[in-house]
Amino acid sequence: MSKKTKYSLCIHGGAGVITKKDLSNEDKRLITGDLEASLTAGENILNKGGTATDAVCAAVEILENSIHFNAGKGAVYTRSGQHLLEASVMDGATLKAGALANSKRIKNPVLFAKTLLNRDDVVFISGDSVDILAEELGHNVVDNNYFDTNFRKEQWEFAQSLSDDAIFLDHSNLKMGTVGAVALDTHGNLAAATSTGGMTNKLDGRIGDSAMIGCGTYAKNKTCAVSCTGIGEFFMRATVASTVSNLMEYGGLSLEKASYQAIHEHQAKLGGDGGLIAIDALGNITMPYNSKGMYRAFISERLNKKKVFIWDEAEESN
Repeated sequence: MSKKTKYSLCIHGGAGVITKKDLSNEDKRLITGDLEASLTAGENILNKGGTATDAVCAAVEILENSIHFNAGKGAVYTRSGQHLLEASVMDGATLKAGALANSKRIKNPVLFAKTLLNRDDVVFISGDSVDILAEELGHNVVDNNYFDTNFRKEQWEFAQSLSDDAIFLDHSNLKMGTVGAVALDTHGNLAAATSTGGMTNKLDGRIGDSAMIGCGTYAKNKTCAVSCTGIGEFFMRATVASTVSNLMEYGGLSLEKASYQAIHEHQAKLGGDGGLIAIDALGNITMPYNSKGMYRAFISERLNKKKVFIWDEAEESN
């Protein structure tokens, strides 16, 4: 009988310009509460011997249902004033993956991405076809205005008052909030999931790294599971998520060194801003970022620790 692996789970709620002076105590309380609820959802599955894939999707689903993150309910507005959602999931044991982009109606995109793991005819689907298939498969679909929030509308209106070039070059006022999760289950398998509404005031049809396997999401039992957050164009050009795995597998780097290099050297030297969460087959966790903050949290059975972070120091957590 094989020895049971001690499970680990790590989540993020986005990286960007998150400063202590601009984050009220009440907002911090609500956001950390959502992060803890996400951890609990994933941990409940792992603690019962469930799969890493089920755990990361359950954790991300909680964050998609929160107005405090740029995914699902809290998604940003596109240039035309609508919401276009994307997500991806990867199973490290099988290397199966599912991804979608430009969905207007799927309440929880991560759950739709998960269903694609069971198909051999598609990995990545985009546009109206996503919503049609989701409805056929019985997923919860909603009107696009379900995703409306006052906070994101104010961001969009501010963004529209700037030039298009300024939007691309300086996202400092436009808080990000892509969400993601990585997990190691008790069977020794890894998985990763990521979900987002993209960039505020993005061109309709634009697709970011969160929907792209190898860029924003990657998982391979031999190496690690990775979920990224930040300005997608740079993460795509640096293929950040799979770079971490490749540096480990072919370069012999540790999880921490590979992740640091992918964030602080590969994408940062292109001008990128953001971070990632990653976990390896031993349950080691790393969460590097080069922005002013990143919402993130982890729970480790091996270390008997649970921590929530926004900046470098941990927030209080039960």
